[in-house]
Amino acid sequence: MKALLVVDIQKAYLHGKNAYEEERFIKTVNQTIDRFRQNGDLVVRVHHTSPAVQPGTPGWEFDERIKVLDSDPYVAKTKGNAFNGTDLRGILDRDNIDDVTICGLVTQNCIRSTCIGSIDEGYTTRLVRKGTTTWTKDPETTIKEVKAELIALGVILED
Repeated sequence: MKALLVVDIQKAYLHGKNAYEEERFIKTVNQTIDRFRQNGDLVVRVHHTSPAVQPGTPGWEFDERIKVLDSDPYVAKTKGNAFNGTDLRGILDRDNIDDVTICGLVTQNCIRSTCIGSIDEGYTTRLVRKGTTTWTKDPETTIKEVKAELIALGVILED
């Protein structure tokens, strides 16, 4: 079975950040969520927490444009890799997941780390081609370089 990890698309990490191709990113993530739901696959919300961004505080919630549901399982993480120190592995194991697709924020940090963590955990790991973004000085280059690194590690890019 497959799972989609929707990583850190929280208000604190998106609003006002001038994310690269933000509208295209939102559209791609939502289309991917819709596809996973139509196929009966699992959608997991991953929230990054920090001293300034805690559950219930402004900015912790997902961006209102993202089609996650309150009923979707969620993981609260404090590190870049969503598998590190969380119960993500247990959530995936309960549904016999062996194939993980990842989308979200930001390309060079939590997305990169979670893709590597997924590979390390033994999952077939996929990254949604236009389902990640960043706000670096040269976002196109950042995204291109991270994708090349992840492909070399075995991550599969998908539309």
